[in-house]
Amino acid sequence: MSAGDNTGPGSAVGGANHPVVVAPRASRFVMFPEWARLEEPAAGSPGATYPLGFVASGIVAGLKESGKPDIGVLAVAPEWRDKAASAAVFTTNAFAAAPVVVNRTETDLAHLQAVVMSSGNANACTGAPGLAVARAMQKGCAEVLGVPARNVGLGQTGIIGVQLDPAKLEAAARKAAEAVKPGGGPEFDRAIMTTDRFPKMTALEVALPEGTVRLGVCAKGAGMISPAMATMLCVVTTDAELSPDDMQSLITTAADGSFNQATVDGEMSTNDSVLFLSSGASGVKPGAEGLSRLGAALEAMLLRIALMMVADGEGATKVIRVVAEGAEDEAQAKKVARAIADSPLVKTCMNGQDPNWGRIISSAGAALAGRHLPDSKLHLCGVLTVQGGAAAPVSADDREKLHAGMKDPEIEIDLELGLGTASAVVFFADMGHEYVVVNAEYHT
Repeated sequence: MSAGDNTGPGSAVGGANHPVVVAPRASRFVMFPEWARLEEPAAGSPGATYPLGFVASGIVAGLKESGKPDIGVLAVAPEWRDKAASAAVFTTNAFAAAPVVVNRTETDLAHLQAVVMSSGNANACTGAPGLAVARAMQKGCAEVLGVPARNVGLGQTGIIGVQLDPAKLEAAARKAAEAVKPGGGPEFDRAIMTTDRFPKMTALEVALPEGTVRLGVCAKGAGMISPAMATMLCVVTTDAELSPDDMQSLITTAADGSFNQATVDGEMSTNDSVLFLSSGASGVKPGAEGLSRLGAALEAMLLRIALMMVADGEGATKVIRVVAEGAEDEAQAKKVARAIADSPLVKTCMNGQDPNWGRIISSAGAALAGRHLPDSKLHLCGVLTVQGGAAAPVSADDREKLHAGMKDPEIEIDLELGLGTASAVVFFADMGHEYVVVNAEYHT
């Protein structure tokens, strides 16, 4: 099933209406570099087919009971395939799904020329038959496009542990490959959605010293989001001329600075995949400074996508940023930040607009059990609530500021541990009644 409209507190600014979705320039969390221009017309983002040299499709193949689009293909146009390069990052889940296994072991991830992705079934925990399904999808897409099967990347999402018919998936992949066209990015994105309440796409024009290039992205993700790589399906494209090694460095760094800082429910998926394809169609080959600029733009673009997933969050109304500072090392800072971000008690008070900072302190303290934090401080919505490990006096004006801040679609939590100089950032979603409804009834 798909998630419905947001009905929790703050629903007017949550989900599809959240600033990171409809007004990224107004968001305090989304900042694009000055050399990157957001391409987002009123009709919606062009997504992954914004860069030159890409075609895509999204069709109905009967994989979903809902009858909605359920399989898509994104490919480098034939005239640019000789310049195509790629890179990828995947889930670290021990029960990685069949498409992830085939990608890792049988696919040329440095020279992808196309990607085929389906929704409605994760094809995870399906054994040898599941691998046959993934290979059938790859084969069907490759034969229609006229490319080697090893140059087609895979992605699937949906329910775990249900077998699929290889012949049906091969036929669906063929049909999707036959339908590719310029500007098909939005159709591709709709085809990979499951509980998503809205599409997740972004497109940028990036000015480099060597010339102008484009970046685009299509992604899906709303639940089973935890910082452990990416936790969704995502295809990133560019028309810059890049080597596979440079692309791998760029996407790994960008994923660490975006998807790995996002959590909805602390649940890591079996299917997480980020595939990064280059067509080279701009004719622009970045040097050292160009790669640096491209990397900064890529990370900003993917952070917006990550925050769109958090804003979707299967019923979420808010995006919250927690900064854990003053830790002994980065690992300790991450542990504390994630303990706060994944706490159901913290999430629910955020949903209820309740400035119950005691839940934040309790979650952080549990992550550092046995330690003493006499120099700790906590700011919630910019208001000092804890000083020296104890409750701080809050004036009437600050109390009013605190309650007003809790109604904002973007909330900031800053915790100083007083143990060292390391820090970490995690973005997370609130949690309300709709999250329970979606996940109690979900069965694609």
